[in-house]
Amino acid sequence: MLIPTKFTTLEESTIFKMRAILEDKQNCETIPELLARTLYGFQDASEFLYAVDILYVLGALDVNASTGVIEYAE
Repeated sequence: MLIPTKFTTLEESTIFKMRAILEDKQNCETIPELLARTLYGFQDASEFLYAVDILYVLGALDVNASTGVIEYAE
């Protein structure tokens, strides 16, 4: 679930879980490496990918198409 609601707690929401990605940003990291490092914060890989998609749309991160390396916004 993207946002907290009457039935979804803040801790269960994707918006809250995105912090697992943003708290410990590491340079020169690929999506599979990021998944392996932060999977503890997500129920499964699809929830992780949803969070990455949201961060991409918000401009918080970008993935270099040629190298596959994640670049975070400053």
